[in-house]
Amino acid sequence: MKPGGRNRRAGDRRLRATAELLDHTMRLIYSQSFVHGLNPAQWGALRYLARANESVQTLTHFARAHCVSKAAASDTISALVRKKLVVRNKDPSDGRVMRIGLTAEGRGLLDSDPLNLLVDALEGLLPQQQVQAAEILAVAARNVYAAIAGSSSAPPSPNDS
Repeated sequence: MKPGGRNRRAGDRRLRATAELLDHTMRLIYSQSFVHGLNPAQWGALRYLARANESVQTLTHFARAHCVSKAAASDTISALVRKKLVVRNKDPSDGRVMRIGLTAEGRGLLDSDPLNLLVDALEGLLPQQQVQAAEILAVAARNVYAAIAGSSSAPPSPNDS
């Protein structure tokens, strides 16, 4: 055994357990995301449109942010348009660009977003813990994106433009 090997393995187990807990928590949220006639991808699209600046409310930007193909993004948005939760409009300054946005019904449905379960749980943390959780998860997400970007079949990072 090399020096520090035991502590390293113990640390690896703790990190693995933490990763599995995060995975389990997200699976719980995912399992609750088949409500109101929506699926998890559609909830993600509603969330994206609720927080995105108008300049990035396009199919291409949505696909990039969610690391999916334009075809998959188009299917998701088309379903939401049929459900009257999202509208498509031509950009007045560039007719080639199709803008997507929430309808009032789509915005209102976010009050029932299954992700609110996690938001409510995070609200139970102390303010300093909330900041730490946000910082830790942001670094972890960037590290995962970086690791995926190193593989040949990596989806684009949401930060790629």
